[in-house]
Amino acid sequence: MIEVSCDGATVTDPVTAAGTDSVRRAWAAGRAARNGWLTVPDPHLVEVIAAYAAGHDVLDALTLDLQHGLFDRARSADAVRAIAAHGLAPLVRLPAVDESIIGFVLDLGVRGVIAPMVSDAATATELVAACRYPPRGRRSFGPLRTALRPGDDPIGSADEVLAFAMIETSDALARADEIAAAPGLDGLFVGPGDLGVALGLGPAQDREEPAIHDAFRRVLAACSGAGKRAAVHATHAEYAAARAADGFALVTVWSDVPAVLSTLDAAGRAWG
Repeated sequence: MIEVSCDGATVTDPVTAAGTDSVRRAWAAGRAARNGWLTVPDPHLVEVIAAYAAGHDVLDALTLDLQHGLFDRARSADAVRAIAAHGLAPLVRLPAVDESIIGFVLDLGVRGVIAPMVSDAATATELVAACRYPPRGRRSFGPLRTALRPGDDPIGSADEVLAFAMIETSDALARADEIAAAPGLDGLFVGPGDLGVALGLGPAQDREEPAIHDAFRRVLAACSGAGKRAAVHATHAEYAAARAADGFALVTVWSDVPAVLSTLDAAGRAWG
Protein backbone atom coordinates (compact mmCIF):
# COMPACT_ATOMS: atom_id res chain seq x y z
CA MET A 1 0.00 0.00 0.00
CA ILE A 2 1.35 3.44 -0.89
CA GLU A 3 1.21 6.12 1.79
CA VAL A 4 1.69 9.89 1.58
CA SER A 5 2.65 12.45 4.19
CA CYS A 6 0.13 15.17 5.02
CA ASP A 7 1.11 17.88 7.53
CA GLY A 8 3.55 15.53 9.21
CA ALA A 9 1.06 12.66 9.45
CA THR A 10 1.17 9.54 7.32
CA VAL A 11 -2.15 8.66 5.71
CA THR A 12 -3.22 6.20 3.08
CA ASP A 13 -3.78 7.62 -0.38
CA PRO A 14 -7.29 6.33 -1.29
CA VAL A 15 -6.58 6.38 -5.01
CA THR A 16 -3.46 4.25 -4.91
CA ALA A 17 -4.76 2.08 -2.09
CA ALA A 18 -7.77 1.07 -4.16
CA GLY A 19 -5.66 -1.08 -6.42
CA THR A 20 -3.64 -2.90 -3.77
CA ASP A 21 -3.57 -6.67 -3.73
CA SER A 22 -5.98 -7.77 -1.03
CA VAL A 23 -5.43 -11.44 -1.83
CA ARG A 24 -1.78 -11.24 -0.79
CA ARG A 25 -2.77 -9.24 2.29
CA ALA A 26 -5.06 -12.08 3.36
CA TRP A 27 -2.24 -14.57 2.94
CA ALA A 28 0.13 -12.35 4.88
CA ALA A 29 -2.46 -12.35 7.68
CA GLY A 30 -2.38 -16.15 7.71
CA ARG A 31 -5.83 -16.86 6.30
CA ALA A 32 -7.45 -17.96 3.07
CA ALA A 33 -8.46 -15.25 0.62
CA ARG A 34 -12.23 -15.04 0.08
CA ASN A 35 -13.28 -14.81 -3.55
CA GLY A 36 -16.56 -13.83 -5.18
CA TRP A 37 -17.61 -15.07 -8.62
CA LEU A 38 -19.34 -12.94 -11.26
CA THR A 39 -20.96 -14.05 -14.52
CA VAL A 40 -23.48 -11.20 -14.95
CA PRO A 41 -21.78 -8.28 -16.75
CA ASP A 42 -23.79 -5.44 -15.29
CA PRO A 43 -21.47 -2.61 -14.08
CA HIS A 44 -23.92 -1.42 -11.42
CA LEU A 45 -24.30 -4.93 -9.98
CA VAL A 46 -20.51 -5.35 -9.89
CA GLU A 47 -20.12 -2.01 -8.11
CA VAL A 48 -22.83 -2.83 -5.57
CA ILE A 49 -21.24 -6.18 -4.76
CA ALA A 50 -17.72 -4.73 -4.58
CA ALA A 51 -18.79 -1.83 -2.36
CA TYR A 52 -20.78 -4.03 0.02
CA ALA A 53 -18.12 -6.74 0.18
CA ALA A 54 -15.38 -4.22 0.91
CA GLY A 55 -17.43 -2.22 3.39
CA HIS A 56 -18.45 -5.30 5.36
CA ASP A 57 -15.13 -7.16 4.94
CA VAL A 58 -16.68 -10.29 3.42
CA LEU A 59 -14.55 -10.66 0.27
CA ASP A 60 -10.93 -10.10 -0.71
CA ALA A 61 -11.35 -10.60 -4.47
CA LEU A 62 -13.96 -10.70 -7.21
CA THR A 63 -13.48 -12.91 -10.27
CA LEU A 64 -14.96 -12.10 -13.65
CA ASP A 65 -15.85 -15.33 -15.44
CA LEU A 66 -14.91 -14.89 -19.10
CA GLN A 67 -15.34 -18.60 -19.83
CA HIS A 68 -18.94 -19.20 -18.77
CA GLY A 69 -19.98 -15.63 -18.04
CA LEU A 70 -21.15 -12.87 -20.39
CA PHE A 71 -18.38 -10.27 -20.02
CA ASP A 72 -17.11 -8.61 -23.19
CA ARG A 73 -14.06 -6.34 -23.36
CA ALA A 74 -15.83 -3.10 -22.49
CA ARG A 75 -17.87 -4.60 -19.63
CA SER A 76 -14.73 -6.26 -18.31
CA ALA A 77 -13.00 -2.89 -18.15
CA ASP A 78 -15.98 -1.35 -16.32
CA ALA A 79 -16.04 -4.23 -13.84
CA VAL A 80 -12.30 -4.06 -13.13
CA ARG A 81 -12.61 -0.32 -12.39
CA ALA A 82 -15.50 -0.91 -9.99
CA ILE A 83 -13.76 -3.75 -8.15
CA ALA A 84 -10.41 -1.99 -7.81
CA ALA A 85 -12.06 1.28 -6.74
CA HIS A 86 -13.33 -0.46 -3.61
CA GLY A 87 -10.01 -2.08 -2.74
CA LEU A 88 -10.72 -5.66 -3.76
CA ALA A 89 -8.45 -7.63 -6.10
CA PRO A 90 -9.98 -8.05 -9.58
CA LEU A 91 -9.34 -11.55 -10.94
CA VAL A 92 -10.37 -13.15 -14.23
CA ARG A 93 -11.23 -16.72 -15.13
CA LEU A 94 -9.99 -16.91 -18.71
CA PRO A 95 -11.85 -18.63 -21.54
CA ALA A 96 -8.58 -20.36 -22.50
CA VAL A 97 -4.81 -19.95 -22.34
CA ASP A 98 -4.78 -17.26 -25.02
CA GLU A 99 -2.01 -14.64 -25.07
CA SER A 100 -4.17 -11.89 -26.53
CA ILE A 101 -6.91 -12.27 -23.92
CA ILE A 102 -4.43 -12.62 -21.06
CA GLY A 103 -2.56 -9.50 -22.17
CA PHE A 104 -5.78 -7.51 -22.47
CA VAL A 105 -7.14 -8.33 -19.01
CA LEU A 106 -3.75 -7.75 -17.39
CA ASP A 107 -3.49 -4.38 -19.15
CA LEU A 108 -6.82 -3.54 -17.49
CA GLY A 109 -5.17 -4.01 -14.10
CA VAL A 110 -6.41 -7.48 -13.22
CA ARG A 111 -4.44 -8.88 -10.26
CA GLY A 112 -4.63 -12.53 -11.27
CA VAL A 113 -5.82 -14.96 -13.90
CA ILE A 114 -7.31 -18.44 -13.57
CA ALA A 115 -6.84 -20.63 -16.64
CA PRO A 116 -9.36 -23.44 -17.33
CA MET A 117 -8.68 -26.94 -18.59
CA VAL A 118 -4.92 -26.96 -18.01
CA SER A 119 -4.00 -30.62 -18.38
CA ASP A 120 -0.20 -30.56 -18.58
CA ALA A 121 2.85 -28.64 -17.44
CA ALA A 122 3.50 -27.28 -20.94
CA THR A 123 0.18 -25.41 -20.94
CA ALA A 124 0.87 -24.09 -17.44
CA THR A 125 4.23 -22.82 -18.68
CA GLU A 126 2.48 -21.06 -21.59
CA LEU A 127 0.13 -19.42 -19.10
CA VAL A 128 3.00 -18.03 -17.04
CA ALA A 129 4.84 -16.79 -20.14
CA ALA A 130 1.74 -14.91 -21.29
CA CYS A 131 1.57 -13.13 -17.90
CA ARG A 132 5.21 -11.94 -17.74
CA TYR A 133 7.16 -9.46 -19.81
CA PRO A 134 10.45 -10.46 -21.47
CA PRO A 135 12.87 -11.88 -20.52
CA ARG A 136 10.68 -13.86 -18.06
CA GLY A 137 7.86 -14.29 -20.56
CA ARG A 138 6.44 -13.01 -23.83
CA ARG A 139 3.69 -10.58 -22.83
CA SER A 140 3.33 -7.63 -25.19
CA PHE A 141 3.78 -4.20 -23.62
CA GLY A 142 0.72 -2.00 -23.99
CA PRO A 143 -0.55 -0.80 -20.59
CA LEU A 144 -4.14 0.34 -20.77
CA ARG A 145 -4.95 1.07 -17.13
CA THR A 146 -1.71 0.05 -15.44
CA ALA A 147 0.21 3.21 -16.36
CA LEU A 148 -2.33 5.99 -15.85
CA ARG A 149 -0.58 7.78 -12.99
CA PRO A 150 2.95 9.18 -12.87
CA GLY A 151 5.13 6.67 -11.09
CA ASP A 152 3.14 3.59 -12.11
CA ASP A 153 5.39 0.63 -12.93
CA PRO A 154 3.49 -1.77 -15.20
CA ILE A 155 6.52 -3.97 -15.82
CA GLY A 156 7.42 -4.29 -12.16
CA SER A 157 3.83 -4.90 -11.08
CA ALA A 158 3.46 -7.66 -13.68
CA ASP A 159 5.65 -9.90 -11.55
CA GLU A 160 3.00 -9.77 -8.81
CA VAL A 161 0.14 -10.96 -11.03
CA LEU A 162 -1.22 -14.31 -9.86
CA ALA A 163 -1.40 -17.20 -12.32
CA PHE A 164 -3.53 -20.22 -11.38
CA ALA A 165 -4.01 -23.34 -13.50
CA MET A 166 -7.35 -25.10 -13.12
CA ILE A 167 -7.39 -28.81 -12.34
CA GLU A 168 -10.62 -30.06 -13.85
CA THR A 169 -9.72 -33.04 -16.06
CA SER A 170 -8.56 -36.54 -15.20
CA ASP A 171 -5.28 -35.89 -17.04
CA ALA A 172 -4.69 -32.73 -15.01
CA LEU A 173 -5.35 -34.58 -11.76
CA ALA A 174 -2.90 -37.32 -12.74
CA ARG A 175 -0.29 -34.68 -13.57
CA ALA A 176 -0.99 -32.34 -10.66
CA ASP A 177 2.57 -32.63 -9.34
CA GLU A 178 4.07 -31.74 -12.74
CA ILE A 179 1.68 -28.84 -13.31
CA ALA A 180 2.23 -27.39 -9.84
CA ALA A 181 5.99 -27.49 -10.44
CA ALA A 182 5.77 -25.25 -13.52
CA PRO A 183 8.16 -22.34 -12.87
CA GLY A 184 6.38 -19.08 -12.07
CA LEU A 185 2.96 -20.65 -11.59
CA ASP A 186 1.33 -19.48 -8.36
CA GLY A 187 -0.92 -22.43 -7.79
CA LEU A 188 -3.62 -24.89 -8.79
CA PHE A 189 -7.33 -24.08 -8.79
CA VAL A 190 -9.75 -27.00 -8.50
CA GLY A 191 -12.93 -26.79 -10.57
CA PRO A 192 -15.14 -29.42 -8.88
CA GLY A 193 -17.87 -29.19 -11.53
CA ASP A 194 -15.81 -30.14 -14.57
CA LEU A 195 -13.58 -32.42 -12.53
CA GLY A 196 -16.63 -34.34 -11.34
CA VAL A 197 -17.79 -34.74 -14.94
CA ALA A 198 -14.31 -35.94 -15.95
CA LEU A 199 -14.32 -38.49 -13.13
CA GLY A 200 -17.70 -39.86 -14.20
CA LEU A 201 -19.64 -38.31 -11.31
CA GLY A 202 -21.74 -35.90 -13.35
CA PRO A 203 -22.05 -32.11 -12.95
CA ALA A 204 -22.46 -30.57 -9.49
CA GLN A 205 -20.92 -28.01 -7.17
CA ASP A 206 -20.12 -28.12 -3.45
CA ARG A 207 -19.77 -31.88 -3.82
CA GLU A 208 -18.84 -34.43 -1.18
CA GLU A 209 -18.07 -37.59 -3.13
CA PRO A 210 -15.02 -39.50 -1.82
CA ALA A 211 -13.36 -39.21 -5.24
CA ILE A 212 -13.61 -35.42 -5.07
CA HIS A 213 -12.12 -35.29 -1.60
CA ASP A 214 -9.34 -37.58 -2.81
CA ALA A 215 -8.75 -35.08 -5.63
CA PHE A 216 -8.66 -32.21 -3.13
CA ARG A 217 -6.01 -34.01 -1.10
CA ARG A 218 -3.99 -34.76 -4.21
CA VAL A 219 -4.02 -31.12 -5.34
CA LEU A 220 -3.17 -29.87 -1.85
CA ALA A 221 -0.24 -32.29 -1.68
CA ALA A 222 0.99 -31.25 -5.14
CA CYS A 223 0.90 -27.58 -4.17
CA SER A 224 2.59 -28.23 -0.85
CA GLY A 225 5.36 -30.17 -2.56
CA ALA A 226 5.95 -27.40 -5.09
CA GLY A 227 5.65 -24.52 -2.64
CA LYS A 228 2.52 -23.26 -4.38
CA ARG A 229 -1.00 -22.39 -3.22
CA ALA A 230 -4.21 -24.32 -3.83
CA ALA A 231 -7.55 -22.72 -4.68
CA VAL A 232 -11.06 -24.12 -5.12
CA HIS A 233 -14.42 -23.04 -6.48
CA ALA A 234 -17.59 -23.23 -4.39
CA THR A 235 -21.03 -21.69 -4.41
CA HIS A 236 -21.80 -21.63 -0.69
CA ALA A 237 -19.76 -20.04 2.07
CA GLU A 238 -20.03 -23.02 4.42
CA TYR A 239 -18.50 -25.35 1.84
CA ALA A 240 -15.78 -22.81 1.08
CA ALA A 241 -14.95 -22.46 4.78
CA ALA A 242 -14.54 -26.21 5.05
CA ARG A 243 -12.14 -26.18 2.12
CA ALA A 244 -10.17 -23.34 3.71
CA ALA A 245 -9.87 -25.52 6.81
CA ASP A 246 -8.52 -28.27 4.54
CA GLY A 247 -5.72 -25.94 3.48
CA PHE A 248 -6.97 -24.16 0.35
CA ALA A 249 -5.56 -20.62 0.21
CA LEU A 250 -8.11 -19.05 -2.16
CA VAL A 251 -11.75 -20.10 -1.88
CA THR A 252 -14.82 -18.89 -3.75
CA VAL A 253 -17.35 -18.10 -1.03
CA TRP A 254 -20.07 -16.43 -3.13
CA SER A 255 -21.32 -16.62 -6.72
CA ASP A 256 -23.83 -14.25 -8.30
CA VAL A 257 -26.33 -16.54 -10.06
CA PRO A 258 -26.52 -19.21 -7.31
CA ALA A 259 -26.95 -16.39 -4.77
CA VAL A 260 -29.84 -14.87 -6.70
CA LEU A 261 -31.52 -18.24 -7.18
CA SER A 262 -31.20 -19.08 -3.48
CA THR A 263 -33.09 -15.89 -2.58
CA LEU A 264 -35.82 -16.83 -5.05
CA ASP A 265 -36.08 -20.23 -3.39
CA ALA A 266 -36.34 -18.51 -0.01
CA ALA A 267 -39.10 -16.25 -1.32
CA GLY A 268 -41.00 -19.26 -2.63
CA ARG A 269 -40.74 -21.08 0.70
CA ALA A 270 -41.95 -18.01 2.58
CA TRP A 271 -45.19 -18.07 0.61
CA GLY A 272 -45.68 -21.80 0.75
